[in-house]
Amino acid sequence: MSPDDFIPYAENSGLIIDITDVLLEKTLTQLSSLNWQKSTAVISINLVPEQLENKQQIRKFVDMIIKSSISPKQIAFEITERMSFTDLDKAAIVIDYLKAQGINVKLDDAGTGYGSFSYIQHLNLQSLKIDKMFVDTIGTYDHKLFVLDSIIAFGKKAGMEMIAEGVETKQQSDYLLQSGVYLQQGFYFSEPLKFEQFRHYFQRDQAKI
Repeated sequence: MSPDDFIPYAENSGLIIDITDVLLEKTLTQLSSLNWQKSTAVISINLVPEQLENKQQIRKFVDMIIKSSISPKQIAFEITERMSFTDLDKAAIVIDYLKAQGINVKLDDAGTGYGSFSYIQHLNLQSLKIDKMFVDTIGTYDHKLFVLDSIIAFGKKAGMEMIAEGVETKQQSDYLLQSGVYLQQGFYFSEPLKFEQFRHYFQRDQAKI
């Protein structure tokens, strides 16, 4: 089942809170079995704005990470923009708390949601993910290609870490590399994997280092 089919329902019904609890706990257990802490790898987990406005909820997440064998620096949270913040000041305090723990917070799907660039400014975010919608325009005459170039220019000017998602072709990857976007994800590198498949992928990758 595609995430586009069930995530909006989970968010709108409030189930996303419980799902994230289970997801983080399971992720930490599985990563520990990979000796993730001995690598330089980072895994990102999506949060909705409501969770980033709740310091008690976030402290629970941080406690789970600290009790695991995984370094907080190897976990990142991504803000999804399908829902809006209700209190940016409260969110800014929570995000500063996460940063103090060594946990990075990224803006997911930059340019597609409620207030991408106001979020970057108000929440002092240092990482943004370029949405697949813009990556898809590479090699076309779609006017959104100019938006992609503008997002990249903004990211560079702001000194931000940029990650492109939805990279499916060498042409897209090369264009992004030439534009200074060195962090990329998408089917060009790997399709989504079940954990046992990912174990082999990760161990093979680590063996090359």
